[in-house]
Amino acid sequence: MVWGCMSSHGVGRFHIVSGTVKAMDYIEILQNKLLPTARDLLGNKSWIFQDDNAPCHCAKVVQKWLEDHTVNRMNWPGQSPDLNPIESLWFKIGYEISKKRPSNKSELIEALIFSFNHIVTKDLLLKLVYSMPKDVEQ
Repeated sequence: MVWGCMSSHGVGRFHIVSGTVKAMDYIEILQNKLLPTARDLLGNKSWIFQDDNAPCHCAKVVQKWLEDHTVNRMNWPGQSPDLNPIESLWFKIGYEISKKRPSNKSELIEALIFSFNHIVTKDLLLKLVYSMPKDVEQ
Protein backbone atom coordinates (compact mmCIF):
# COMPACT_ATOMS: atom_id res chain seq x y z
CA MET A 1 0.00 0.00 0.00
CA VAL A 2 1.09 3.58 -0.61
CA TRP A 3 0.21 6.75 1.27
CA GLY A 4 0.44 9.99 -0.66
CA CYS A 5 -0.97 13.46 -0.69
CA MET A 6 -1.76 16.15 -3.22
CA SER A 7 -3.10 19.66 -3.56
CA SER A 8 -3.70 22.01 -6.43
CA HIS A 9 -0.11 23.18 -5.83
CA GLY A 10 1.54 19.80 -6.38
CA VAL A 11 2.03 16.31 -5.04
CA GLY A 12 3.76 15.64 -1.79
CA ARG A 13 5.95 13.03 -0.30
CA PHE A 14 4.61 9.51 -0.41
CA HIS A 15 5.23 6.55 1.82
CA ILE A 16 5.29 2.87 0.97
CA VAL A 17 3.49 0.94 3.68
CA SER A 18 4.21 -2.66 4.59
CA GLY A 19 1.33 -4.43 6.24
CA THR A 20 -1.55 -2.88 8.12
CA VAL A 21 -1.37 0.76 9.20
CA LYS A 22 -2.08 1.23 12.89
CA ALA A 23 -2.86 4.59 14.48
CA MET A 24 0.73 5.24 15.58
CA ASP A 25 2.01 4.33 12.10
CA TYR A 26 -0.44 6.83 10.63
CA ILE A 27 0.71 9.56 13.02
CA GLU A 28 4.30 8.92 11.95
CA ILE A 29 3.26 9.29 8.29
CA LEU A 30 1.40 12.50 9.03
CA GLN A 31 4.37 13.90 10.97
CA ASN A 32 7.04 12.90 8.44
CA LYS A 33 5.14 13.23 5.15
CA LEU A 34 2.01 15.38 5.47
CA LEU A 35 3.33 18.28 7.54
CA PRO A 36 6.56 18.76 5.55
CA THR A 37 4.59 18.55 2.30
CA ALA A 38 2.10 21.14 3.49
CA ARG A 39 4.96 23.47 4.44
CA ASP A 40 6.71 22.91 1.09
CA LEU A 41 3.63 23.35 -1.09
CA LEU A 42 1.57 25.84 0.87
CA GLY A 43 3.91 27.71 3.19
CA ASN A 44 1.79 29.58 5.73
CA LYS A 45 -1.47 29.36 3.76
CA SER A 46 -4.32 27.63 5.50
CA TRP A 47 -5.35 24.24 4.17
CA ILE A 48 -7.85 21.48 4.84
CA PHE A 49 -6.79 17.86 5.10
CA GLN A 50 -9.01 15.19 3.61
CA ASP A 51 -8.62 11.54 4.37
CA ASP A 52 -11.19 8.78 4.49
CA ASN A 53 -12.65 6.96 7.43
CA ALA A 54 -10.15 4.13 7.63
CA PRO A 55 -9.97 2.84 11.21
CA CYS A 56 -6.48 4.25 11.78
CA HIS A 57 -7.68 7.70 10.61
CA CYS A 58 -10.51 7.72 13.14
CA ALA A 59 -8.52 6.59 16.16
CA LYS A 60 -8.76 8.96 19.13
CA VAL A 61 -4.98 9.28 19.32
CA VAL A 62 -4.90 10.36 15.65
CA GLN A 63 -7.72 12.86 16.20
CA LYS A 64 -5.82 14.29 19.18
CA TRP A 65 -2.61 14.52 17.14
CA LEU A 66 -4.41 16.37 14.33
CA GLU A 67 -5.92 18.76 16.86
CA ASP A 68 -2.57 19.30 18.63
CA HIS A 69 -0.94 20.11 15.27
CA THR A 70 -3.82 22.38 14.21
CA VAL A 71 -4.58 20.31 11.12
CA ASN A 72 -7.98 21.33 9.82
CA ARG A 73 -9.68 18.14 8.72
CA MET A 74 -12.59 17.89 6.33
CA ASN A 75 -15.56 16.02 7.73
CA TRP A 76 -16.03 12.97 5.58
CA PRO A 77 -19.09 10.80 6.22
CA GLY A 78 -18.64 7.08 6.60
CA GLN A 79 -19.90 4.84 3.81
CA SER A 80 -19.82 7.84 1.45
CA PRO A 81 -19.11 7.64 -2.27
CA ASP A 82 -15.40 7.81 -2.91
CA LEU A 83 -15.13 11.40 -4.10
CA ASN A 84 -11.65 12.10 -2.77
CA PRO A 85 -9.71 13.67 -5.68
CA ILE A 86 -6.62 11.65 -4.87
CA GLU A 87 -8.47 8.48 -5.89
CA SER A 88 -8.59 9.77 -9.47
CA LEU A 89 -4.90 10.59 -9.21
CA TRP A 90 -4.12 7.05 -8.01
CA PHE A 91 -6.13 5.68 -10.93
CA LYS A 92 -4.06 7.70 -13.43
CA ILE A 93 -0.81 6.69 -11.76
CA GLY A 94 -1.90 3.04 -11.74
CA TYR A 95 -2.68 3.24 -15.44
CA GLU A 96 0.76 4.73 -16.19
CA ILE A 97 2.46 2.08 -14.07
CA SER A 98 0.59 -0.72 -15.85
CA LYS A 99 2.00 0.46 -19.19
CA LYS A 100 5.52 -0.14 -17.84
CA ARG A 101 4.60 -3.70 -16.82
CA PRO A 102 6.79 -3.94 -13.70
CA SER A 103 7.74 -7.52 -12.96
CA ASN A 104 8.91 -7.21 -9.36
CA LYS A 105 8.51 -4.99 -6.31
CA SER A 106 11.61 -2.92 -7.12
CA GLU A 107 10.37 -2.12 -10.64
CA LEU A 108 6.92 -1.34 -9.27
CA ILE A 109 8.33 1.13 -6.74
CA GLU A 110 10.53 2.71 -9.43
CA ALA A 111 7.53 3.12 -11.74
CA LEU A 112 5.47 4.53 -8.88
CA ILE A 113 8.12 7.10 -7.99
CA PHE A 114 8.51 8.13 -11.61
CA SER A 115 4.76 8.42 -12.17
CA PHE A 116 4.10 10.27 -8.93
CA ASN A 117 6.82 12.82 -9.66
CA HIS A 118 6.68 13.16 -13.46
CA ILE A 119 3.37 12.05 -14.95
CA VAL A 120 1.23 14.21 -12.69
CA THR A 121 0.82 17.73 -14.09
CA LYS A 122 -0.29 20.97 -12.53
CA ASP A 123 -3.27 21.00 -14.92
CA LEU A 124 -4.33 17.53 -13.76
CA LEU A 125 -4.09 18.51 -10.09
CA LEU A 126 -6.09 21.70 -10.65
CA LYS A 127 -8.74 19.74 -12.55
CA LEU A 128 -9.04 17.16 -9.77
CA VAL A 129 -9.20 19.69 -6.95
CA TYR A 130 -11.59 22.09 -8.64
CA SER A 131 -13.92 19.32 -9.83
CA MET A 132 -14.59 18.22 -6.27
CA PRO A 133 -17.38 20.72 -5.41
CA LYS A 134 -19.21 19.74 -8.59
CA ASP A 135 -18.75 16.04 -7.82
CA VAL A 136 -20.08 16.48 -4.27
CA GLU A 137 -23.22 18.26 -5.54
CA GLN A 138 -24.19 15.34 -7.83
